[in-house]
Amino acid sequence: MTRNNETPADTPLLKVEDIHISFGGVAALTGVTFEVKGGEIFSLIGPNGSGKTVMMNCINGLYRPQKGNISFDGKLISGLSPHQRAEMGISRTFQKIELFSGMTVLDNIRLGRHIHLKSGILSSCLYVGKTAREEIESRKFIEEEIIDLLEIEHIRNHVTGMLPYGMQKRVELARALALNPKILLLDEPLAGLNLEEVEDMARFILDINEEKRWRVTCVLVEHDMGVVMDLSDRVMVLNFGEKIAEGIPHEIQDHPDVIKAYLGEVEELYVTRR
Repeated sequence: MTRNNETPADTPLLKVEDIHISFGGVAALTGVTFEVKGGEIFSLIGPNGSGKTVMMNCINGLYRPQKGNISFDGKLISGLSPHQRAEMGISRTFQKIELFSGMTVLDNIRLGRHIHLKSGILSSCLYVGKTAREEIESRKFIEEEIIDLLEIEHIRNHVTGMLPYGMQKRVELARALALNPKILLLDEPLAGLNLEEVEDMARFILDINEEKRWRVTCVLVEHDMGVVMDLSDRVMVLNFGEKIAEGIPHEIQDHPDVIKAYLGEVEELYVTRR
């Protein structure tokens, strides 16, 4: 399957400029600016309530900032709806699993492909021509690439709501990949997982980012500092809706404002994981 996910290194794929958003007079984000380069894993960290998920919602269009602009792949997207941004190649997972629990794993994943299906009503009813070709290509992509990558062949026909939480996390990631995204927004993909599941998910994220057939740029929100520091190319820190630091992992670890605001609370965990 042809991919258009590769963006030259050091080229900004995502630009977020001076974002301000408030809810009921309470500022959630204030003047946040950053860039995500094509091909990197860029992490957003910060204490609970610092604005990380709000930022993700602004990027994929669930929230509209009162001020500021967001550009993706060289185009201004601030006024676009979530589905228009998805068509451009922005996909995401959620902090709380958002799957159709009564549907099978395979059907949930297929929903992520709907935006690429362009057949008309007649060909869809008759299942001929373009519709048949699209269905065959979609099935091959899901079954030979996504299911194989995430090692979920054995649960493909299971009802999603009956699966363990860790497997549901994989299914949600699979659905996000079915979009064939250029950028993947991962909102706490490791939350609620045991140690073995955390290691598996971290490996999947690296594969998605590094393997030639994927090469997906990732924006990661996560509280597990060991994983963040191991996986990330760069890290940005939010506190009370403001950016307080940005840099490569070891710079963030040693930044006094970051230690005071966040890392000091989890330093023991990081040392243990190392």
